[in-house]
Order: sequence, then C-alpha cells, then structure tokens
Amino acid sequence: MKKPRVLFINHSVRDGGPGRSLFYILRHIDRRRVTPLVLVPRHDVFSEELKAEGIFENVMVDPRFPENIRKPVTGPGSGAGPSGPLSGPATLFFSLLNVARMASLVADSPRLVRENAIDVIYCNGTLAKIVGAFMGKRTARPVIWHVRNIQRGRFMKFLMKTLSGFRCVRKIICVSRAAASQFGDAGGKVSVVYNGIDPADFDAESVRGSLREEFSIPDDAVVVGNTGRIVPRKGYADFLRVARSVVSELGPGTKVRFVVVGDTPHFFRKNHLAELRDLAGRLGVDGSFVFTGYRKDVRPYLADFDVFAIPSNYPDPFPRSVIEAMAFGLPVVGFSAGGVAEAVEHEKTGFLCPGGDFEAMKQGVKTLAENPGLRREMGLASRRRVVEMCSAAERAADIQEIILSLR
Repeated sequence: MKKPRVLFINHSVRDGGPGRSLFYILRHIDRRRVTPLVLVPRHDVFSEELKAEGIFENVMVDPRFPENIRKPVTGPGSGAGPSGPLSGPATLFFSLLNVARMASLVADSPRLVRENAIDVIYCNGTLAKIVGAFMGKRTARPVIWHVRNIQRGRFMKFLMKTLSGFRCVRKIICVSRAAASQFGDAGGKVSVVYNGIDPADFDAESVRGSLREEFSIPDDAVVVGNTGRIVPRKGYADFLRVARSVVSELGPGTKVRFVVVGDTPHFFRKNHLAELRDLAGRLGVDGSFVFTGYRKDVRPYLADFDVFAIPSNYPDPFPRSVIEAMAFGLPVVGFSAGGVAEAVEHEKTGFLCPGGDFEAMKQGVKTLAENPGLRREMGLASRRRVVEMCSAAERAADIQEIILSLR
C-alpha cells in the first residue's frame, strides 16, 4: 500500500504552541508509514529544532504563507519587519498584502501538490486551516485540520464553520473537548487528541535552573511563574494585582517572587510588556515581580519555579505552557475554563478557580506558597498526569492513524 505524503502547513515558526506541538508529532511519526513534508513562512526556532533533531528533510519555505496576518514577511528565511508596534494603517496594509499572498499560494497549489506528490494536506494553526481548506478544494486532496484555538470573534467563527463544511476537510483534530465544542458534531469529522509532550524534555532533575542566579532570586524564595506571549487577553494585569495581594498578606520580608517569561510580539499595536512593567511600579510590586523578556528555551526558568499560575480568563483550548509546567512537577493555579480544566485536577494537581475569580486565584497561590509539602505532593501528581495523558509518542500514533484512515 502506498505510503502517503503529507504536507504539514505550519505558521508558528518562533516558539508558539502550535509549532512546538507539531515538532513532537514530526519527532514521533513513523516514517516507514508516512512521509512528512513541511511548509513554513520562514526559518526560525521551529526549523532549527527540526535540524537539531535530524528531521529537517522536506522542509519548504514560502513567504506567501504568513506567520501572522498582520506581520510582514519580506522573503524566504527572513524575519525582517518593523521593530516596534505597527500603526493602524500599517496593520491594514500588511493584512491586505498577506491575504493577497495567501491567495497566490492557493492559486499555485496545484503545482505545489503535483511536484511534491502530496496526498494529504495537514493544517496546523488558524491561517493554515484557511489556506489548507482552499488548497484542498482546488487540488481535490483530503485536508486535516488540527484545531488549537477557540474562535471568539463573530467573523472568524463564521469563517471556520463555513470552511469546516468543505467536503475536502475530512478530519478535524481538536486539542481538547473545549476546542471541539465549537464544531458540534461536524458530520463525524471531529476527534479530540490532547497535545503531546516528551516528559524527558521537561524534567526538573535533568535541567539546571538559571532563573534565580540570573535575577538574584534567593534560593529559599518561592517562585510563582508563568510562560507565554504577553498580550492583554492572558490576564497578566490581574496577575500583578494577585501578586500585590499575596505579598501584602504574607507581610514584610516575604520571600515570594512572581515571574513572567515572554514578550509582546512586535506586530501588536501596543507593547503590553512595557505597560505591565509600568503597572508593576504603580502597584508597588516591581521588587517582587520579574519580567524576563523573550527566552528561546524556557526550561532553565521552569526548573526554578515552585508554582505555575495561568491567569488567562478565557477558554484557552489546551495551553502547552500548562503541560510543560506539569511535566516539571509544578502545581498549577488557573481558572476552570477551556482546556485548563481538562489538564488540571482540582486539589490534586493544583487549584482550579471559578472563571474570573482572582480572589480565589490569590488564595490558591498563597496556600501553595505557604505549604512546601502540598507543593511537592501536587507537583508529583502533575507529572504523573502528564505522563499518562500527554505522551507525545502515543498522541502522535493517534494522529498517524487518523492520517492513514484517509487512504
């Protein structure tokens, strides 16, 4: 039986969750049964990781497929673009330009499919789903969507519902039940497969922490941290207020530090990281709160965390940052919404708070900060849960069977 050649379209080339998740699929997919090809907007962290893993074969760069609809892509292998936030007119210009580029890629897809003998188109990310659906329609190739987000805007909800009804979109893989709920039954197309992770890559015993040394955090301080893109919907402003309450209640000289690892993408209009640093000063917690900025590898920072807090007050589909933290043996404090509620077991691997209840989040953080024994107990349970439900090899095998079912 012919081994299918699968084109994986991926927009997340720096360090986003979709790219990291696809990396683990490509690491574990059985190349005796599937031949993977990968299409990316440019070379960056994602392709570097593929090179380091020795699985860089069949990677193609096409700048007509943008990393972000608002982000300029100037050419193959280039990450060039404005160094600061874009203005409104610039955002509109680049959005329209990228739509035109995507249309050009779709128009050229018969040649791309023919020359590379593509059998299946696999879409990893929102823009990939849009481009892939039209490519599949134009080339009569079956399309798989890997859905890693929950659409909130009215237009995008309408667009995704419309495109998911295309006959060529044969399978819709969702990273959580919460993500799957936006499609209903979708004619039996929908499957839930949790994100995969190799626990050995996120093992506190094999990764040397560098956070405390780099930012002069005392060894006996309890570090409550988060990793991710610093954008308004992630709830970091409220997280600063949680930090202020915890520090105030624990009293002067308290040894609790709060850390956020990440930055604001340059194509956002406002630099939310700069806004948060200013807010930390106004709230009087700048001495207890550390913003590290962007880090290519977050593991040396996670290794020094004691508690992981995720203040996103919206249905985050199934954040990789949470399962990476759990693999490091960290208890998690978050809201009972979206995929976070599917990853974290309340009072076993952390605390799930009612949506938007930052007072409950404060109490969860404070409880863990004051109880090292509870942190250890919940941390061990967190790692066990990730090993059981998020094995990258097992989840890649699930996805491979979905691909092979299209033959």
